[in-house]
Amino acid sequence: MSEIILGTVQFGLDYGINNNAGKPNHNEVKSIFDYAYNNNITLLDTAEAYGNSHEIIGNYHENSDNKFQVTTKYCSARLDLPENISERINHHLKILNISNLYCYMFHNYDDFKNYFNLFKLELLDLKSKGIIKKIGVSLHTNHNINDVLENKEVGLIQLPYNLLDNKTKREKILLKAKMKGVEIHTRSTFLQGLFFKDLDTITGRLGVLKKYLLELKRLVNKNEINSLALSYVCSNANIDGVLLGVDTVSQLKNNLSCINDDKFKDIIENIDSINVKEENLLNPANW
Repeated sequence: MSEIILGTVQFGLDYGINNNAGKPNHNEVKSIFDYAYNNNITLLDTAEAYGNSHEIIGNYHENSDNKFQVTTKYCSARLDLPENISERINHHLKILNISNLYCYMFHNYDDFKNYFNLFKLELLDLKSKGIIKKIGVSLHTNHNINDVLENKEVGLIQLPYNLLDNKTKREKILLKAKMKGVEIHTRSTFLQGLFFKDLDTITGRLGVLKKYLLELKRLVNKNEINSLALSYVCSNANIDGVLLGVDTVSQLKNNLSCINDDKFKDIIENIDSINVKEENLLNPANW
């Protein structure tokens, strides 16, 4: 069973195709953090591009005995942050109210290609001092993942994995990463909430995905899609951590309670046979 990682983009930005309420308020975020920590979720995923999420995490740490591990991501567009990578990371640690990062990740392939060699020696020095535990990259295409895996300094990759962006598309690259000893975290478990939308409301470019969503809805009833989506990802033995974003503590409670590998064992083979031809639409950036 994969470890659950709590995402924080929705605390710093209005996020998700089904999000009509905006960012959770301070008390709701505190309740989410408290419940997560008390239920063995110890790692948070954030980024320089996620609004004020660093400050929100740091405020929680300042006012709680609970201390999460944190992964954050480099974003070249943040020109207001220190250019020197050591100064930049120490700046984050101060705001996050922690002494080290679980992983410092490049937020996309372009940033990795443009800046990894520039920062490599400093990042390795920070790693040797225990200031960062791992160097990572957040990626989308298998081609780019293959390229990144040629760099032995990269110890963690994050990639999409879900009911449509599934084993059919990802299993070979997951196996390659595991063989190289690289930790694997996945995101987009619910495809930004697309799995929960009524088919009649899906229009425009996304309309071509309806036929695949209909296949999923034939496998389980509407109330079970959440459980199926989580159980499917968490059941993959090659995945170390599954990123989960919630807006309320009740969502978190429900998500944690509905992970059930055994219940959907017979359905998983059907999911793995779903092969989306319009692969570009599996990336929400293209919506």
